[in-house]
Amino acid sequence: MKFPLAILVLFLIFFLATDASATEQPPGTSFEISLSLNELLGEQEASRYQKILSPEELITWAVYLPVNVANQPPGVLVYVSPLNLGRMEKTAWRSVLDQHNLIWIGANNSGNRKPVDRRMVMALMALKALEKDYLISSNRIIVSGFSGGGRVASMLASQYPEVFTGAIYICGVNYWKKSPKPRIDRLVQNRFVFLTGSKDFNRMETQTVYRRYLKAGAEHSMLLDIPGMSHELPDTAAILEALEFLDE
Repeated sequence: MKFPLAILVLFLIFFLATDASATEQPPGTSFEISLSLNELLGEQEASRYQKILSPEELITWAVYLPVNVANQPPGVLVYVSPLNLGRMEKTAWRSVLDQHNLIWIGANNSGNRKPVDRRMVMALMALKALEKDYLISSNRIIVSGFSGGGRVASMLASQYPEVFTGAIYICGVNYWKKSPKPRIDRLVQNRFVFLTGSKDFNRMETQTVYRRYLKAGAEHSMLLDIPGMSHELPDTAAILEALEFLDE
């Protein structure tokens, strides 16, 4: 699939200087952010994406703030769900995000039935939405997703290695395509976790893509193959192990 030029240059927007303002949301809470492309980018820049998203359409993201977010700039875990809800389905993961000082953010209305380019833009814009109110650690930006969301996460990680420093692919991953060709030299500097289970129907494909990453030079890659796990979200211990690897 060849992505529109607007998506391919989108990452340049994120690292323009912006002022972060204080937020009234207390740490350790969940809430939502709703903004349009016009509000995020301005009308002129937002018009670039009108074939993907209406510049006036409100995009809503589910957010969780870790408990120690005020102590130091947090990292971010951008999650792509196969469902139309971006919230954390396993609330037990909150303790792991607290421990690693990571903000969770996932777009609503961005499930498997939505166009891939739309899902990619909404995931990328999650960072821009956070930057309006938070200083975030640009060297700890993780993209993750489950099943079809994991496949979209792998597209984002390969096309935007300057944005996403790590990735967790849960029961779904694609190897990067030749067009648009990713910056392999930059991509292999990042860290990747391939998470599957012995009963996952995507297990063999996940293992194959993992080996292809290693062959391409992405030596900072880890395969987590959980005994007895089917095509499902993993437990907290697996997510903790994945994040500890990414933070090494």
